[in-house]
Amino acid sequence: MKPLEAIADDIGDVLGEQDPRESEFGEIAERLRGHLLRLVAIANAAGDGGGDAEVCRLLQRARTLRSEALPDDSRQALGQLRRMAALVNDLLERLVETNIVKEVA
Repeated sequence: MKPLEAIADDIGDVLGEQDPRESEFGEIAERLRGHLLRLVAIANAAGDGGGDAEVCRLLQRARTLRSEALPDDSRQALGQLRRMAALVNDLLERLVETNIVKEVA
């Protein structure tokens, strides 16, 4: 299992100044889905974030977005990657704020 720091790298690959190459979209989408799955599992182990309303909202978004297929259109696919990366970032930050996970370097 990759360390949580790997999540930050994948977020940066999508939300950074330079867009990822279209040929990498599928691989990045799979990694982001994996990160969402992992964060959802961590939150569930903590009882859906200890009842934190924001964690619960983010978990619902994660379950929905994770199940969506990557669009064939490259602009739409990049948009979906950005939404997934932003959600991974938001969920990770909230899990840190609620002391469910430790600070990620």
